[in-house]
Amino acid sequence: MLTELVIHNLAVIRHLEVSFGTGLNILSGETGAGKSILVGAVNLILGSRASQELIRTGANEAAVEAVFQVPAKDALVQYLSDLGQDFTGELVVLRTVSRTGRSRVFVNDQLVTLQQFQPMAKFLASISGQHEHQSLLNPELHLGLLDAFGSLEPMVQQVAEVYEQWSEVAGELTRLRRSKKERADQADWFRFQLQELEAAELHEGEDEALEQEVNVLKHAATLHDAAQDSHQTLYAGRDAILGRFAELERNLHVLVGIDSRQSFLLTHLEQARIHLEELSHCLQSYASSISFEPHRLEAAQERLALLQKLGKKYGGSVARMIRRRDELRQALTEDEQWDLVENDLRRRKELLEGAYLEKAAALSAQRREAALLLGKAVEDVLALLDMHQASFSVAFDDDKQEKEKESRRFSPAGMDRLQFLLSANPGEELKPLAKIASGGELSRILLALKSLLSRQGEAETLIFDEVDAGIGGRTAELVGRQLQHLAEKHQVICITHLPQIACYGEYHYRVAKQTHKEETTTSITPLSGEARIEELARMLGGISVSDKTRAQAMEFLQRAHRQSREPAEPNRT
Repeated sequence: MLTELVIHNLAVIRHLEVSFGTGLNILSGETGAGKSILVGAVNLILGSRASQELIRTGANEAAVEAVFQVPAKDALVQYLSDLGQDFTGELVVLRTVSRTGRSRVFVNDQLVTLQQFQPMAKFLASISGQHEHQSLLNPELHLGLLDAFGSLEPMVQQVAEVYEQWSEVAGELTRLRRSKKERADQADWFRFQLQELEAAELHEGEDEALEQEVNVLKHAATLHDAAQDSHQTLYAGRDAILGRFAELERNLHVLVGIDSRQSFLLTHLEQARIHLEELSHCLQSYASSISFEPHRLEAAQERLALLQKLGKKYGGSVARMIRRRDELRQALTEDEQWDLVENDLRRRKELLEGAYLEKAAALSAQRREAALLLGKAVEDVLALLDMHQASFSVAFDDDKQEKEKESRRFSPAGMDRLQFLLSANPGEELKPLAKIASGGELSRILLALKSLLSRQGEAETLIFDEVDAGIGGRTAELVGRQLQHLAEKHQVICITHLPQIACYGEYHYRVAKQTHKEETTTSITPLSGEARIEELARMLGGISVSDKTRAQAMEFLQRAHRQSREPAEPNRT
């Protein structure tokens, strides 16, 4: 139950505080006074979208605070426990909106995210806005209303979970088949590429080795002469370097014989001899290894040209071509495995389809039972709202069942398609609401549904913003009685322009707008006694309020108090 509402700098409201009571709370006032701003404030508390445009001109921040007395429901207690709070029976919710666009939510002085808070909102209040009755014209919303009436949400959740699994597997299977088709179109090209690369008999580093070999073969004579001349200089020629080592060695022995400290010179000489002899041997071997065969140069050049040609197609270097060859082998091998994966996915999809159809069929059966109960219950409530001869039913779209056996319309909410039908008068055919229902009829159907859904719903506070759209006279009084009856089990807050409804409220508040020094503000005042009679008379008489309208207002109040809170049994004759 909403016990207190505090609004600060929201739209034309500078500061407003109001306390609501149990039962039926009525809000009235001139059009544009700001009544719907109060509903918007509660909507903010319940987690609706916050906009900077809501902030009062000249203010930097708007704030709405609400105090709820709530029952100890297991889910709500668990939500609070997850936030680290103990359940006390009272919930204080503060929502702020700043000029920077930042919005914050506090629950019992603890900052929470909007995502954390929203699951709790359904336990606090349910709002029916001025134009919500128009939503009844949309058949897409009828399924959810039926599920709420039948308390079928747990079954819907089970169907949705299986649907999500089925949808994921079906998506994987579709993507696999698409990939297989694309790969099948490429398979012949892949095989040609692989055959060409395998025929080349590639070896890692071959291209670099061939380039070096071709370079050597092109300069074979120059390399042979250089190596041969170097060998002559070191060993075989006249005055060769190694040939003069004996003379050098004798001189060093004379030197060391006189100065033994220079003995290391003999060591250096021996090491130099070894290195030069090794160098001479290598030069001789290299010179003899150089090939002067023209056919070898031609073969190497042809092989190198082949590698370069393949490189332009497959990545440049032999290393990249080898990687491409291995990728092609892997891709073609994977193609062979895809049939196994496809079969596994198809089997899983079929199992999930079976599970989905089983749960969806069970849900559909429950919906059809709930639809019969809903139709009878709505007719009973409509009879109390002066639609004694109205017929209401839920029509399931069964015409396409045979066609859909081949292509079923799976959805998270099941396979049912339905819409609400109404016959407002005897002899008229049941037709979709969008085709026959007037504004007044839609308002009463909405109230009937809200009355019925409140028995299954979790919100303790029901808010109606001008549920009286399109009605008046006797019907308005019956709507007031129905709201009064609904208020026996729920706190009801109703915005209305009709005195026939307002007189049934246990609490009555007037919302008024004042302008002072180019500033507009909205205030709210609890009414009782003469003030309430005066407000009802204003609602009756408009600009001119006479003693007769005051007397009629008093009569409305007295009749409302005399009426039993239990609605009369509907007369359907």
